[in-house]
Amino acid sequence: MKVRFLVDEDCPLSLEKLLNSRGYDTIHVKTSGLSGTKDPELFIFAQEQQRIIISRDLGWANIKNYPPNSHCGLIILRFPFEAIAMEIRQVVEQFIDLVNISEIVGATVIVDKNKFRIRKSVIADD
Repeated sequence: MKVRFLVDEDCPLSLEKLLNSRGYDTIHVKTSGLSGTKDPELFIFAQEQQRIIISRDLGWANIKNYPPNSHCGLIILRFPFEAIAMEIRQVVEQFIDLVNISEIVGATVIVDKNKFRIRKSVIADD
């Protein structure tokens, strides 16, 4: 499966260019005519397109609403409101370099300046 991304409108446009330069099929909400789309519709679009959502909106991190493996993947960027685009891009670039991309498919990933956490659903054996 080719990994594809959808970058939410609360993220720098430069993330689209960064990920595309790394060979990932990436679109940004602002450049794809989806600006202003509400989260539920954006979620449906991302699933239909098999895209991992990258967002700064902490609402996506609610695993009751978006449990791991119920979606293609969610990457939540936790940065202060005043974080600049260059800082966010650098951290995302480091994350992409460090992580095995196949591990984030279907997972909920929280990325901040110094670390990241990958949450996957655990399937219990009977």
